[in-house]
Amino acid sequence: MSNKKNRKLFDTIETLIGNGTTFKGDITVSNSLRIDGVLIGNVKEAANVIVGETAQVKGNINANYVVIDGIVEGNITAGECIELLTKSKVTGDLTTSILSINEGAVFKGKSLMLEKEENIEENI
Repeated sequence: MSNKKNRKLFDTIETLIGNGTTFKGDITVSNSLRIDGVLIGNVKEAANVIVGETAQVKGNINANYVVIDGIVEGNITAGECIELLTKSKVTGDLTTSILSINEGAVFKGKSLMLEKEENIEENI
């Protein structure tokens, strides 16, 4: 993650889908979600989402801040920021105010960059 303020967003992970676990269905969490296993379904709402290096997500992600280091097949919408780390592979469209793509990341899709004051729901 790009700076100390952003790292603090993920100090407390309240929901975890661990490596070796497969979860099928949509999920809504009020705080942070970390996925290290397989999620077949949508993250309908979360404050922050981390998709770890061993994770596979087949579905859409809707959160405030999203960090990807695994595989995502679906659209990602983030109110604040999306970060694609070195080992990430994303197939889908990205909608956010800030987009960071690290060297080595793979992204196949379109990106829509929003100004901070734009209402993200108007552009979905």
